[in-house]
Amino acid sequence: MQLIIGFIVLILFFPATIQAESVRSLVESGNKAYEQGDYANSLDSYDKAAEAEPDSAIVLFNRGNAMYKQGEYADAFNVYEQAAVKAMEDNDPMLEAQSRYNMGNSSFRKAEALSRNNPEKALDEFNRGSEYFQSAVKLDPKFFEAAHNLQVSRMAAKKVEELIRKQQQQAQQQEKAKEQIKKDLEELSEQQNEAAEQSESADQEQQQSQGPGSESDQQMDQLAANQKEITERTKSVSDKLEQLNDRSNPQLSDEMAQEHIKRALDKQESAREDLEQKRPDQASVDQKEAAEELQKALQQLEQGEKEEQKKDSAEQEQEGSESKGQDEQQLQEERKNDQNPPADSQKEQTPSGESPEDIINDEIESRKYRRSNGGTGYKPVDKDW
Repeated sequence: MQLIIGFIVLILFFPATIQAESVRSLVESGNKAYEQGDYANSLDSYDKAAEAEPDSAIVLFNRGNAMYKQGEYADAFNVYEQAAVKAMEDNDPMLEAQSRYNMGNSSFRKAEALSRNNPEKALDEFNRGSEYFQSAVKLDPKFFEAAHNLQVSRMAAKKVEELIRKQQQQAQQQEKAKEQIKKDLEELSEQQNEAAEQSESADQEQQQSQGPGSESDQQMDQLAANQKEITERTKSVSDKLEQLNDRSNPQLSDEMAQEHIKRALDKQESAREDLEQKRPDQASVDQKEAAEELQKALQQLEQGEKEEQKKDSAEQEQEGSESKGQDEQQLQEERKNDQNPPADSQKEQTPSGESPEDIINDEIESRKYRRSNGGTGYKPVDKDW
């Protein structure tokens, strides 16, 4: 996977006024600790500066950087979002673009951590990050890093989408296999009960004939052969369930079902030996117990299926509640945007229908022009930092 470009770091200062002197000192102290890699102390300084200057987009931005460096991506995202809102209110599109860019990076890092165990949420985070990279480009059309990361984030989202499709296909195959196992267990339980009835009949006939005979011996041999066949089918079902659990995270109900099947196999083997030893009365008892164990295994699988459905419903309900909260938050942000629209000059710079490739190519040409004319790169923000 192509890597994203690192997040933006700004060394931000305040005007040297009497009122801001303490805040300026705290920011300088935080910056010094940050440059030394002491992110915990840098965050402590920025936190104190934020208490003295809570409406400063500059302080919020630096706080987000310190959190990001400590791997606190969710908290960093929230602070960058606050910085973006403050920058927008201050009519500072460059700082707003940089804040939204770092919001995108925070979402990307969160998505990376989620991609293996929760690809659905990872996909949401990748898409979320792409939106913020795109908003950064709209605020600053020559923001090369944001355009690059927008492409990388979209590529990562496509890979996660493919992973989700494969997992869904695998889940469907596993569900189909488990349904067949349940069907086999139902049939085996019925066959085992029928075999128990046959053993009871054989025992009655044996008692009436007053002891084993040639016809009785042949009947016992046939019943033993039938029992052997049922046992082999049960062993096959046990192997299928074990293989199914090896390919996925087995539920406790699946493991308990497997245990009941093993008990059934033990009883089936005992029943076969009883029939070979011409003891149909004892064989009948073992066969009935084997049938009961097979039914218990079936019930465990069905119970696990119901529990999984309840779990899925609860997760969907929770995700719906979280999504509603995010929608409300986004609506509030959109209302703020309507109340504080960016300057007209920024609207004119917003690309219309440009792809990330177009943006990157424009930036390459722009950099060539700046080098040939002694340019210095990005335009500085009109703010005394």
